Amino acid sequence: VFISQCGTGRTEALRAMLKQKTRNTPVQKEVKVHLLGNAPTEKKESVGEDTKSAHREADSATTVAAATAAAIATTAPLLKVQNDLEAKVKSVSALLNKLQETDRRLHQRIAEHQTDTKTLREKPHCHERVSELEKQMNAFLMQRIQHLEKLQEEQMNIQ
Repeated sequence: VFISQCGTGRTEALRAMLKQKTRNTPVQKEVKVHLLGNAPTEKKESVGEDTKSAHREADSATTVAAATAAAIATTAPLLKVQNDLEAKVKSVSALLNKLQETDRRLHQRIAEHQTDTKTLREKPHCHERVSELEKQMNAFLMQRIQHLEKLQEEQMNIQ
Protein backbone atom coordinates (compact mmCIF):
# COMPACT_ATOMS: atom_id res chain seq x y z
CA VAL A 1 0.00 0.00 0.00
CA PHE A 2 1.38 3.36 -1.00
CA ILE A 3 0.32 6.29 1.20
CA SER A 4 0.96 9.85 0.18
CA GLN A 5 -0.12 13.26 1.32
CA CYS A 6 -1.57 15.82 -1.03
CA GLY A 7 -3.05 19.27 -1.01
CA THR A 8 -6.76 19.94 -1.13
CA GLY A 9 -6.62 20.62 -4.88
CA ARG A 10 -5.45 17.09 -5.70
CA THR A 11 -7.92 15.24 -3.50
CA GLU A 12 -10.71 15.47 -6.10
CA ALA A 13 -8.42 14.03 -8.78
CA LEU A 14 -7.38 11.22 -6.46
CA ARG A 15 -10.99 10.48 -5.55
CA ALA A 16 -11.93 10.31 -9.25
CA MET A 17 -9.02 7.96 -9.93
CA LEU A 18 -10.04 5.76 -6.99
CA LYS A 19 -13.63 5.59 -8.24
CA GLN A 20 -12.40 4.67 -11.71
CA LYS A 21 -10.31 1.82 -10.32
CA THR A 22 -13.27 0.43 -8.37
CA ARG A 23 -15.55 0.58 -11.44
CA ASN A 24 -13.28 -1.56 -13.63
CA THR A 25 -14.99 -4.81 -14.46
CA PRO A 26 -13.19 -8.09 -13.91
CA VAL A 27 -11.38 -9.58 -16.86
CA GLN A 28 -13.09 -12.68 -18.18
CA LYS A 29 -10.87 -15.62 -18.91
CA GLU A 30 -11.71 -18.60 -21.06
CA VAL A 31 -11.23 -21.85 -19.20
CA LYS A 32 -11.04 -25.12 -21.06
CA VAL A 33 -12.50 -28.06 -19.22
CA HIS A 34 -10.55 -31.29 -19.40
CA LEU A 35 -12.64 -34.32 -18.66
CA LEU A 36 -11.29 -36.58 -15.97
CA GLY A 37 -11.91 -40.24 -15.60
CA ASN A 38 -10.69 -43.66 -16.57
CA ALA A 39 -9.59 -44.30 -20.13
CA PRO A 40 -12.24 -46.44 -21.77
CA THR A 41 -11.34 -50.04 -22.37
CA GLU A 42 -12.41 -51.32 -25.73
CA LYS A 43 -14.71 -54.30 -25.88
CA LYS A 44 -15.89 -55.87 -29.03
CA GLU A 45 -19.42 -56.41 -27.84
CA SER A 46 -22.09 -53.98 -28.98
CA VAL A 47 -23.83 -54.17 -25.61
CA GLY A 48 -20.56 -53.14 -23.98
CA GLU A 49 -20.48 -49.96 -26.08
CA ASP A 50 -23.84 -48.82 -24.66
CA THR A 51 -22.45 -49.34 -21.19
CA LYS A 52 -19.30 -47.40 -22.13
CA SER A 53 -21.40 -44.55 -23.42
CA ALA A 54 -23.39 -44.42 -20.16
CA HIS A 55 -20.14 -44.46 -18.14
CA ARG A 56 -18.69 -41.66 -20.28
CA GLU A 57 -21.76 -39.51 -19.68
CA ALA A 58 -21.56 -40.17 -15.94
CA ASP A 59 -17.82 -39.44 -15.94
CA SER A 60 -18.47 -36.30 -17.97
CA ALA A 61 -21.13 -35.10 -15.51
CA THR A 62 -18.81 -35.83 -12.58
CA THR A 63 -15.99 -33.95 -14.28
CA VAL A 64 -18.20 -30.94 -14.96
CA ALA A 65 -19.38 -30.95 -11.35
CA ALA A 66 -15.77 -31.15 -10.12
CA ALA A 67 -14.70 -28.30 -12.41
CA THR A 68 -17.63 -26.16 -11.26
CA ALA A 69 -16.85 -26.83 -7.60
CA ALA A 70 -13.20 -25.95 -8.20
CA ALA A 71 -14.15 -22.71 -9.95
CA ILE A 72 -16.48 -21.72 -7.10
CA ALA A 73 -13.87 -22.61 -4.49
CA THR A 74 -11.30 -20.53 -6.34
CA THR A 75 -13.41 -17.42 -6.83
CA ALA A 76 -15.10 -17.31 -3.41
CA PRO A 77 -12.03 -15.96 -1.54
CA LEU A 78 -11.41 -13.42 -4.30
CA LEU A 79 -14.98 -12.15 -4.06
CA LYS A 80 -14.64 -11.83 -0.28
CA VAL A 81 -11.40 -9.87 -0.65
CA GLN A 82 -13.04 -7.62 -3.24
CA ASN A 83 -15.99 -6.93 -0.93
CA ASP A 84 -13.64 -6.21 1.98
CA LEU A 85 -11.61 -3.79 -0.13
CA GLU A 86 -14.74 -2.03 -1.33
CA ALA A 87 -15.88 -1.60 2.28
CA LYS A 88 -12.48 -0.19 3.27
CA VAL A 89 -12.44 2.20 0.31
CA LYS A 90 -15.91 3.39 1.25
CA SER A 91 -14.78 3.93 4.85
CA VAL A 92 -11.67 5.85 3.77
CA SER A 93 -13.76 7.95 1.41
CA ALA A 94 -16.18 8.80 4.23
CA LEU A 95 -13.28 9.80 6.49
CA LEU A 96 -11.80 11.89 3.71
CA ASN A 97 -15.12 13.70 3.21
CA LYS A 98 -15.33 14.35 6.94
CA LEU A 99 -11.76 15.67 6.97
CA GLN A 100 -12.48 17.97 4.04
CA GLU A 101 -15.62 19.30 5.72
CA THR A 102 -13.66 20.01 8.90
CA ASP A 103 -10.95 21.72 6.88
CA ARG A 104 -13.55 23.85 5.09
CA ARG A 105 -15.06 24.92 8.42
CA LEU A 106 -11.61 25.73 9.79
CA HIS A 107 -10.82 27.95 6.81
CA GLN A 108 -14.17 29.66 7.19
CA ARG A 109 -13.50 30.39 10.85
CA ILE A 110 -10.03 31.67 10.06
CA ALA A 111 -11.51 34.05 7.50
CA GLU A 112 -14.09 35.22 10.04
CA HIS A 113 -11.36 35.71 12.63
CA GLN A 114 -9.24 37.72 10.22
CA THR A 115 -12.23 39.93 9.40
CA ASP A 116 -13.02 40.38 13.09
CA THR A 117 -9.38 41.14 13.90
CA LYS A 118 -9.21 43.73 11.13
CA THR A 119 -12.29 45.57 12.38
CA LEU A 120 -11.08 45.40 15.99
CA ARG A 121 -7.68 46.80 15.09
CA GLU A 122 -9.37 49.83 13.65
CA LYS A 123 -10.72 50.59 17.13
CA PRO A 124 -7.79 51.46 19.44
CA HIS A 125 -9.80 51.15 22.66
CA CYS A 126 -10.45 47.43 22.00
CA HIS A 127 -6.84 46.18 22.08
CA GLU A 128 -7.39 44.09 25.18
CA ARG A 129 -10.42 42.39 23.66
CA VAL A 130 -8.50 41.77 20.42
CA SER A 131 -5.66 40.18 22.35
CA GLU A 132 -8.07 37.97 24.26
CA LEU A 133 -9.85 36.88 21.08
CA GLU A 134 -6.53 36.14 19.38
CA LYS A 135 -5.55 33.90 22.26
CA GLN A 136 -8.89 32.09 22.05
CA MET A 137 -8.56 31.71 18.30
CA ASN A 138 -5.02 30.36 18.59
CA ALA A 139 -6.22 27.80 21.14
CA PHE A 140 -9.11 26.87 18.84
CA LEU A 141 -6.77 26.53 15.86
CA MET A 142 -4.44 24.26 17.82
CA GLN A 143 -7.38 22.05 18.80
CA ARG A 144 -8.54 21.86 15.18
CA ILE A 145 -5.07 21.03 13.92
CA GLN A 146 -4.74 18.26 16.50
CA HIS A 147 -8.15 16.95 15.48
CA LEU A 148 -7.20 16.99 11.78
CA GLU A 149 -3.95 15.19 12.53
CA LYS A 150 -5.86 12.56 14.49
CA LEU A 151 -8.30 12.04 11.59
CA GLN A 152 -5.44 11.76 9.15
CA GLU A 153 -3.71 9.20 11.38
CA GLU A 154 -6.94 7.18 11.57
CA GLN A 155 -7.28 7.35 7.80
CA MET A 156 -3.74 6.08 7.34
CA ASN A 157 -4.36 3.26 9.81
CA ILE A 158 -7.45 2.22 7.88
CA GLN A 159 -5.52 2.17 4.63
